Amino acid sequence: MQKILPEHRAEASSSKDETLFATVALNDWLIRCQEAGIPTVPATMCPFTASSTAILQGHHDELKAIDHWTSENLNIGSGSAIWRWTLCAPITIKAAMSHPGLPVRLGTPLENIQDKRFQSILAACSKAGISTVTTVIRPWIQAATESDFPVEFRVFVTQSGTTSTTSYYTERRLSKKWLAYAKKASSLAKLLRPLVPERVSYSADFLVTKNMQVLFLEGGPPPEFGGDPCLLSPSEIGNGRVCI
Repeated sequence: MQKILPEHRAEASSSKDETLFATVALNDWLIRCQEAGIPTVPATMCPFTASSTAILQGHHDELKAIDHWTSENLNIGSGSAIWRWTLCAPITIKAAMSHPGLPVRLGTPLENIQDKRFQSILAACSKAGISTVTTVIRPWIQAATESDFPVEFRVFVTQSGTTSTTSYYTERRLSKKWLAYAKKASSLAKLLRPLVPERVSYSADFLVTKNMQVLFLEGGPPPEFGGDPCLLSPSEIGNGRVCI
């Protein structure tokens, strides 16, 4: 798996660029989790990459190999696996998870290339020094649910290592029986602190499976650089609060 090493890029032009460079790429997070012994939702990385600049300029030739590999390996429509970009999930996935029960047609990478969320994140990451993008295939893992929504947690970890944990979905609150799982997610997120640049705060998302296992999903930036605080207010980040 290709790792984007912070020491291999030019000096960050801003703290936002430094944070995005260190916190957005899924391949980096999966390597950190492996080093920290954190269980993750498995991922298979596409062996082809495309230039971020080329995509932003509307040149999609490099995406054809990615599109073909993803379609061939995904078995699209089976429901047993999904694909995502290394930088973010397609907006179709985000929308489907916020509306449980609706049918999902994810489409191919080329069919999703005009996704405004992807384009916005790609532009910010390109500015931060992430020059390429590709896709990842992950198995669809049955999640534990409450009120039809998956049980997921987002943990914010500050530069000093303090955490704040929130239920990911704002559409419903979780019952107290999930508190122990929220605390488990928090403890796993803290294990990543030594593997992230000291000056960078981050978020880490975790899924509780139907078998009650807590698995790492993805990492991202703190609220001040685009991370959704979910049920927390920005002032509560880093105060140790658990909000479910």
